[in-house]
Amino acid sequence: MGSPLDGIRVVEIASFAAAPTAGAIMADLGAEVIKVEAIGGDPIRGLMKQAKVPDGSFNPDHPFQFINRGKRSIELDLDDPAGMTVAHRLVAVADVVILNLLPERRRRFQLDVEQLHAIKPDLVIGLLTGYGERGDEIDRPGYDVTAFFARSGLLGGMTPDGGAPPHPRPGQGDHTTSIALFGGLMAGLRGRDQTGEGQVVETSLVRTAAFTIGVDLSTAVIDGNPNADRPRERSISAMLEAFRCSDGRWIQFAMPDRADAWARFCRALHREDLIEHENYATGGLRYRNMPPLVATLDQTIGERALDYWALRLDEYRCIWAPINDAASAAVDPQVRAAGVFEAVDHPRAGRFETVGAPFRLAGNEEVGARGPAPEPGEHSAAILTELLGYSEDEVAELADRGIVPRYRSDDEDS
Repeated sequence: MGSPLDGIRVVEIASFAAAPTAGAIMADLGAEVIKVEAIGGDPIRGLMKQAKVPDGSFNPDHPFQFINRGKRSIELDLDDPAGMTVAHRLVAVADVVILNLLPERRRRFQLDVEQLHAIKPDLVIGLLTGYGERGDEIDRPGYDVTAFFARSGLLGGMTPDGGAPPHPRPGQGDHTTSIALFGGLMAGLRGRDQTGEGQVVETSLVRTAAFTIGVDLSTAVIDGNPNADRPRERSISAMLEAFRCSDGRWIQFAMPDRADAWARFCRALHREDLIEHENYATGGLRYRNMPPLVATLDQTIGERALDYWALRLDEYRCIWAPINDAASAAVDPQVRAAGVFEAVDHPRAGRFETVGAPFRLAGNEEVGARGPAPEPGEHSAAILTELLGYSEDEVAELADRGIVPRYRSDDEDS
């Protein structure tokens, strides 16, 4: 069947997580992705939580593998004009360029949109920043914790009145934004194919975060009222809450309070007495008497383990899910059946699993993780000589000046 992006070459001049993850998805779909790293490598290498591996085993930095699988790597000193020249020559042979440099740094490295399109007029350019391309703060650095979670209103909406905000999980905003960039790049490639003209795709952490809380923001932009997390005892509905079982596991419910939902919910919990109870017989009564209702349900659900409730809740067609931590999700049979994980073969670590793209193309077995993430600058010499036509003497001269790493063939041990 082939892969959708066979023949597409992507040059990724980006670091950390959001933009590079879009490159990884494109590599899964068959694109050749060349990762341009600063001398010494992407700063995210080794920065995130490392997996525990047996003593003596090689740890391939699994978060970095997830973000950069299937790519080739070249290290470049873009502060040197010769390094800038190499970057421009890469642009000239690319279909797509992904950048997460702030506007000031793009200008410094001569990688502005106008300069890139002067090199290759039909180039599709993907720009990812913290705060967008317009406004007074476009050169403000932004990470997912600040731009995605904090500035957008997302973290504020997760914070109870008078309470402290929760800690976001690492990379969650980055990886969500990578999907926005990926989708924009696909549209950009389609536009280029239709018109023959270059395209510019812009996204930002703050804009993507705003989209994820569009329900909250679409009302706040009209009435100016904030949204905050509610304590369980002030919930809109007990059937939208989480409850703890006797084994310490939590159940999350998501049952709209209509039709026979309340009756099914109560019967599943062996609490038929609550169906017509004078304090809980209607949605309005349940809302007004939420504190004692939540306390009652806490006691009831807390008397038995998750496995018991799972059978009961399914029998009565309740809408629920176990609250997994990462370790539980990794072995959850349905999470696995949904195709969340893919295997990667690494030359030193062997075969291991990583997280795949958030979609699949039915029937196309060629789409998926193409291989491990590269070592820093692993393919520098091959890219310079085979793709850009540099001689080995020219590569050696660049290495002597520190513009690229010392010459090494791709098959040497990293």
